[in-house]
Amino acid sequence: MHKHARPLLAVLLCVVLISPVMPAGARPDPGNLRPCRDAPDAWCGSVERPLDPADVAYGTIDVAFELYRAVDAGGAWSEGTIVAIEGGPGYSTRASRDYYLELFQPLLETHDLLLMDSRGTGASGAIDCPELQSYEGDYLLNVALCGSQLGGASDLYGSAFAADDLAAILDTLGIPQIDLYGDSYGTFLAQTFALRHPDRLRTLTLDASYPVEDQDPWYRDLNRAMRDAIESVCVEDLECSQKPGDPLARVDALADSLRDNPISGVGRDGDGVRHDVTVDAGMLAYLYASAAYGTTVYKELEAAGEAWLDHGDPAPLLRIAAEQTYWGDAGPVDEFSEGLYIAVICNDYPQLWDIMSPVQTRPQQYEASVATLKATDSNAFSPFTVDDWLNSPWVEYESCINWPAPGNWVPPEPTPALYPDVPTLVLAAELDSLTSPEGNGIVAGNFPNSTFVEVANSGHVAALGDVVGCAAAIVVHFVENGSPGDTSCAAEYPPVRTTNEFPATLGDVSVPAGPASSLQRQTAMAVAGTVADLFPRWHAMYGYNGVGLRGGTFKTVGSDLVDFHLKKLNWVSDLSVSGKATWDRTSGSVVATVTFTGASSGNLDISWNEWVVGGQMTVSGTIAGSSVTMEMPAP
Repeated sequence: MHKHARPLLAVLLCVVLISPVMPAGARPDPGNLRPCRDAPDAWCGSVERPLDPADVAYGTIDVAFELYRAVDAGGAWSEGTIVAIEGGPGYSTRASRDYYLELFQPLLETHDLLLMDSRGTGASGAIDCPELQSYEGDYLLNVALCGSQLGGASDLYGSAFAADDLAAILDTLGIPQIDLYGDSYGTFLAQTFALRHPDRLRTLTLDASYPVEDQDPWYRDLNRAMRDAIESVCVEDLECSQKPGDPLARVDALADSLRDNPISGVGRDGDGVRHDVTVDAGMLAYLYASAAYGTTVYKELEAAGEAWLDHGDPAPLLRIAAEQTYWGDAGPVDEFSEGLYIAVICNDYPQLWDIMSPVQTRPQQYEASVATLKATDSNAFSPFTVDDWLNSPWVEYESCINWPAPGNWVPPEPTPALYPDVPTLVLAAELDSLTSPEGNGIVAGNFPNSTFVEVANSGHVAALGDVVGCAAAIVVHFVENGSPGDTSCAAEYPPVRTTNEFPATLGDVSVPAGPASSLQRQTAMAVAGTVADLFPRWHAMYGYNGVGLRGGTFKTVGSDLVDFHLKKLNWVSDLSVSGKATWDRTSGSVVATVTFTGASSGNLDISWNEWVVGGQMTVSGTIAGSSVTMEMPAP
């Protein structure tokens, strides 16, 4: 349901030309397309489409696309055409080309790849509502301003029209059928396309999907998914599973404390920038609601809560809140359009009021919906209260309250909604609280020829950027063969390794019993903890420079093989660590060579594997002048 947490950072624009209709089976003549300006391997073009097919007075819009031709296709058609649709809504699919080129690279020798910027995004007339795009001021007021700016066209950017635009592009290029892949909101548009143009599909892949029809406007399935994820992460982690009590009860205790006594202070985001933040029960609900965007919340939030409740240390909680809050604007509008995001969700998603009603009557309808929820399902968002949820930065429920009532509305699903008997793959990530496994299961049940695959220990969208490679391989096999093949690897993704504690000083570090002295073992655990603390920071960074929890700096480079250069980095306040660490995200291997000063001094070589449950780390070097060689539990 939700857009990605933050805008993508780069977009490459193509030359946009109108291509004439071509007969089925004919291959586009490069004379009718043009090489893309910044994607030299692709051909670019557009089709001119009516903004409102029922009213020519609204004019037309050019819907842009780029086509990657199969390397070995010669002068004839390739074995097939893959079409990928980006999420959001609001993102330019073509700006995300690198993700799709990487995912489908094994098939690009024999298959074409077609990417369309949906109307209102990217080079397809991106909706530019400056106040809304700025993320400044009153968001609901800015939604109203955007609706007024679009006027009667405010309901002409929905999924139904976008699906018809894609069909028109296929007609223009003479493509009879496609293998369609969608991720996040892309699955919503892909389902709409399947319902409106079922004969155009050869296969359908839905990665992180949610139902097009009969969705709960409160999205309570997302809360159920969040609860399941919190428990699952703890059960899969050796140290968390051995803690007394239930993990949800511990979240409840933290929420109770923060509801009565919120924490306010300075937290640093992933790039080390200081921000004033407040952590209350609503912010805690937001953090867990957005946990599926990365591993940080699942990995660290419980230990951060314990640092506050048990030791009065707010630093870990303030840092997580600063990192998980997006502090910028929506970015360049041709990469992501907040206006298009609103234009789609306000027309295509269920609301807590009648969308045909006048704007001035909606607050009363909304309050009535809230009252009904409290009266009939007061534990809907447990371990949070309904008020916690509604007062959190997770403001989806009211976002559309000022959006204009539609006058030319076409819903995303036709009536009746007849789901085609086309081979369909539904990928659900186990820890996804944005598009829940439950919702994915409903989608799979709607398609009569579907295969449902749950990817263990994974967050939102399984196949894109898949460092393990299993989900991506399942998608490729499905597109190539019309069936997913052996999917057993989806159950073998490594669990999230939770942080056991956030000690304030070296003397606070917990260590297991062993032959080395307490100082040596505490030092080794603190050094390893300093290195392990880097990995969640990497997920939160936009640049290459970060800071330690309690001081010091680091630099990072790399994507799959990530190098960190540490300079007097403090995870605990009285131990500064310098040196280099390398994290192989494709294998889980961690190797570090560091020196350290402060409450202890020396140098160590440390290694472990992040993917091994209950794994050990090897430690060798000197601590306080004594040589050490030992094995200890990995952090």
